[in-house]
This record gives sequence, C-alpha cells and structure tokens, in this order.
Amino acid sequence: MRNLRKSLALAAACATMMAAPAVFAGDDIDVNHFQKMCDTNKDGMVSKAEAMKMIEKMFDKHDTGKKGMLDKAQLEKFLKELMKSSG
Repeated sequence: MRNLRKSLALAAACATMMAAPAVFAGDDIDVNHFQKMCDTNKDGMVSKAEAMKMIEKMFDKHDTGKKGMLDKAQLEKFLKELMKSSG
C-alpha cells in the first residue's frame, strides 16, 4: 500500500509538471471536465480525496498486472489519459 501511495504521488507530480507548460503557454485546460470527473458529491468543489480517488481509479486501470506499479509503457498511457482528462 505504501508503494502504491508513492507511485500515485509520483504520477500526480509528473502530470502536474507536464501540465504546467500548457498552462503557461495559454492552452485551455478543461477544468469543467476534470471537475465533473472528480466531484463525486456534486458540491461544485474537488477535494483532495476526490481527486486522489479518480487518479487511483485511472492508475488501477493501467496496472494490468495488479502489481501496484506501472512500467514505463503503462505509466506513459496513464499520464496521457490523466492529461487528456484535464485538458
């Protein structure tokens, strides 16, 4: 479980770093789409728990061997899906 949390934190950090150039370049990020995906209680806000739950679900989708880890190819697909969902 500890490794899963580390992997998710690393993946989230990587996705954030990859998204930063797009934000500063003036590209539009579809915040509404990301919010709809995460906001499970429909209060109009995304909590850390809601965001992490969505990221964990996406991670698990790409962890086809159910090892709690992604290899490079799986990580690439995971990050592409994560970036696609946020903009």
